[in-house]
Amino acid sequence: GLWAFVTQGMTTSRTAIVLGLLAAVAQGYIVEVGASSEECFQETIKRGQKCIGSYSVAAGGNLDIDLRVTDALGKTLYENLGHSDDSFAFVANQDGKYQVCFSNAMSSLTSKTLSFNIYVGTALVDHEIAKKEHLDPLENSILLLGESLQFVVNDQQYLITRERLARMTNASTKSRVFWLNFFETLVLFAVGGFQMFHLRQFLDKKSGVGGVRRGL
Repeated sequence: GLWAFVTQGMTTSRTAIVLGLLAAVAQGYIVEVGASSEECFQETIKRGQKCIGSYSVAAGGNLDIDLRVTDALGKTLYENLGHSDDSFAFVANQDGKYQVCFSNAMSSLTSKTLSFNIYVGTALVDHEIAKKEHLDPLENSILLLGESLQFVVNDQQYLITRERLARMTNASTKSRVFWLNFFETLVLFAVGGFQMFHLRQFLDKKSGVGGVRRGL
């Protein structure tokens, strides 16, 4: 969501900036994009505000998705096709609704599940009560720290998604290895039984021929 500051005087302004920074969190989504379909998200952003986003495909097909970010006029700001994870950041050049779209058009059968985080920060450049001269070095450092923390949050979300994906892959691999070993064991028993049966028949025939010769 967007930060909102309600202030009275310089002291209240600074307090609101710090509290607004500490309260700001990213919006997180778990999205399922159907086969041959597209899912889009809109965020109202003011000129000068920074937008940070990241995503990671957790399940489905080759774990690939197409990303496209457009501004209020529909101009493409960022595009990344056929990747499983990525991040983006931009500063809005005008007020309006910005759009983030995930397309699964390349897949006609398989849906994709992905985690998606987006964060919109406060525009300090044009804000009436949050100009640079209103900020002392400590508050400015806190604002920079807030943006850094958001990148950390995005990285954590990415790592969580990758960990979940790794667990799913390990479970799937374990199941496949189990059934492969099971069928290999059955084949070994079958081959061993066939060899024993064939060898027994061979020995029976050989002993039968030897008995006939001795009788003669």
